[in-house]
Amino acid sequence: MGMRTRAVAEAYADIIREVRDAPLTISEIAEIVGVNDRQVHHWAASTHRPQAGARDALLELRYVVKQLGEVYRPEGVDIWLHSRNVELEGRRPIDLLMSRDFATVLWAIERLKGGAV
Repeated sequence: MGMRTRAVAEAYADIIREVRDAPLTISEIAEIVGVNDRQVHHWAASTHRPQAGARDALLELRYVVKQLGEVYRPEGVDIWLHSRNVELEGRRPIDLLMSRDFATVLWAIERLKGGAV
């Protein structure tokens, strides 16, 4: 693996650590980005990097986690992601993320940040 390729793989490993600190499990990350658990482990170990749709979904997930981190500590992020939400018509944000509905989850986070909830 060349130096540039290694640096990119390490950057994605950092992203996996950020998302894991949310805290999300390897299995949840894998389901959200549409890969198997082993692939997420490879990214975390800097041996591979995500491609195309998986890369885009991982970056979206990172953005969601960062936005939630502006409102809650990690324990609060975990609870918010896994709890039914009135703003989301009783749906759990984690389920929406797994169906790649990032826009709806981000909308609910913006309402949280704006105090509209």
